[in-house]
Amino acid sequence: MRKHCSQVVLENFFEPCILYLLLEKPGYGYELSKSLRDNCDCQVNIGNLYRCLNRLVKQGYVTKNTVESSIGPNRTIYEITGDGKSYLNEWIENLKKQNKTIVKLITNYQKIV
Repeated sequence: MRKHCSQVVLENFFEPCILYLLLEKPGYGYELSKSLRDNCDCQVNIGNLYRCLNRLVKQGYVTKNTVESSIGPNRTIYEITGDGKSYLNEWIENLKKQNKTIVKLITNYQKIV
């Protein structure tokens, strides 16, 4: 029996969140990590974030470029691609469908408790 069902519901939810944030503007890993917390209420282990970013790059949904930094080591900037925008749109459409199902369950549950 699962003890933390919220993790199941939100599994991989940070992927569309990353794409959404990159749609707003290109960013680097640490900045994305902070933005995920601030804008999507999503806490992601930094290792998982970089694994996801690398997977999105490999799939062609995100590009990465190294830029020089005047205050420290070079930074890798991530940017969403045209295919990434289409993929994010698919995510949003599927989330809308799931949201309807979730809202219906909650509404029906609240009627009987």
